[in-house]
Amino acid sequence: MSGTAGDKDMTEPKENSAGPEKKNSRGGRKLALLFLLLLLVVVLVYGALMIKHRLDYAVTDAVFVDSDRIINISFERVGGRLVEMAKIEGDTVTAGELLAEVRPKDFQLEVDQLKEKVKALRHQRQQQETALRKATVQVELKIGMARDRVAGTSRKIAALEDQIAALRVSIGQLARDEQRYRELYRQKVVAKRAYETIETQLQARKKELAAQEKNLAGLRSRLRAAQKEVRLAESERLTIDEIRQGIAATDAKIKSLEAKLSSVGNQLSYCRLTSPITGKVAKKYHSVGDVVGTGMPVYALVDPRDIYVLVLLGEKKLAGVEPGCPAAITIDAYPDLEYKGEVEAILPTSAAKFALVPRDISAGEFTKVVQRIPVKVKITDGDLSRLVIGMGGEIEIERRR
Repeated sequence: MSGTAGDKDMTEPKENSAGPEKKNSRGGRKLALLFLLLLLVVVLVYGALMIKHRLDYAVTDAVFVDSDRIINISFERVGGRLVEMAKIEGDTVTAGELLAEVRPKDFQLEVDQLKEKVKALRHQRQQQETALRKATVQVELKIGMARDRVAGTSRKIAALEDQIAALRVSIGQLARDEQRYRELYRQKVVAKRAYETIETQLQARKKELAAQEKNLAGLRSRLRAAQKEVRLAESERLTIDEIRQGIAATDAKIKSLEAKLSSVGNQLSYCRLTSPITGKVAKKYHSVGDVVGTGMPVYALVDPRDIYVLVLLGEKKLAGVEPGCPAAITIDAYPDLEYKGEVEAILPTSAAKFALVPRDISAGEFTKVVQRIPVKVKITDGDLSRLVIGMGGEIEIERRR
């Protein structure tokens, strides 16, 4: 009996120890089920949120930084050997900053030569102006003196002609008196002396008339000489005209050389290539020592203001995407930076339309492929200076309902 009772006592504790293990096992299963249930709820909630997010946003990683305008700059009017290349690819440039320079020695030499020629012509013009002033004074003085002589001689001739006229009147009167006295003397009415006096006076007046006529001829000869001097002096005005023409020709040469100097000076300034924009160097085509020609690209520049994001959006994701829709952009190279944008345009053709080998669907046999539609997104917020054309990223475009 005691032995049997002892066996029972020995077995009872075993049954008691197995009870808690079963309870723990049932509790563990409940916790596992609860955890699985919570996990399922989380997955369902996350899935629901993802579905809602996908319904509210068009999301894709087919994103590229792009620009419609890459500016190739070159020397416009000159060419030559490059003596300076101030920038390398990736450098930031500001508007007006020096980028490159070709050897200006030849143009500078021509500028110096033209300046010397202009200087010499201006000195020549000063001499011509001095000669013109002197010639003008001398010629006008000669003309004035010659005209004074003409006027004086003319007055003398006029006075002498009056005297001669008076003498002729007196001679005429004496000739009549001499004839009358001769007749009276023949008739013994007057004395011989009275007749001889009249005759002597007549002869004297005639001699005086002959002398005055001779003087008149001399004065007229002097008048002709003075008039000739006037004409000669006036002809010297042609010399003045010639000097003026020489000055005009010199002025024309100076003007022509100054125009050429300005042109060569501009060419000298064109030896320096400056940046037309504030942006970045996308490409450097040459190095120091290279010979470049007019219009040959030297640098390619990118203006950050022209940078945008090109999104290749699957056609099934286009619903609700319209110009003006806001977008959040992440660039792979800068995952910690946030860029914001706005849909600017949805391009009218798919990316496949411009593929190098477009699909041939004329036979009606083709595999249906989801087409990607290019969407242009303008960047409205973010550091544009860090973007490089060709960078990739991700974008979320908020749909419009």
